[in-house]
Amino acid sequence: MNKLILFFALFCTNTFAQQVYVSVDENGVPLYSDKASAGAKKIELKVSLQSQQPQQATQIDPLASLTEEAPLYQLTILTPAAEDTVISNQGEVVVQSDVSPELADHHKLRLVLDNSHYSPLQQSSNFRLLGVERGEHQLQLQALDQNGKLIAESPVTTFYLRKTTIATPK
Repeated sequence: MNKLILFFALFCTNTFAQQVYVSVDENGVPLYSDKASAGAKKIELKVSLQSQQPQQATQIDPLASLTEEAPLYQLTILTPAAEDTVISNQGEVVVQSDVSPELADHHKLRLVLDNSHYSPLQQSSNFRLLGVERGEHQLQLQALDQNGKLIAESPVTTFYLRKTTIATPK
């Protein structure tokens, strides 16, 4: 309550024309006033002219923190290439990628399959996927910082997995 009164007194008082005084009552509660009373002490107010000016809107560049925290990585999925067909009855897909510049020790890579399946985080740019179903799939490589924040990603690569069966031989 006392802080609220002080804030109100400071807010409403023109510091160039008036003064603020503080005194203590018989219960030890400080009392603030713009009039001097017996035993009251004058409070020195320091007001910055800068604080009285309206604040300017600051433009924040969302990419600024990205460039300050980590080098800009170029991530590229090399194999399977875009629109390639992978033939594997076991659903195994070997993914090779390129990271430039070299990945920092505290950064990790993950591979995203069909926007929902994430590989474990790793330093290596090569991945081995198992149990992929036949059909069309999308891959994307992502780089993450030590806090798990996404710092770079590759373009999405579409590939097709084909399984040879007796009904549809080559």
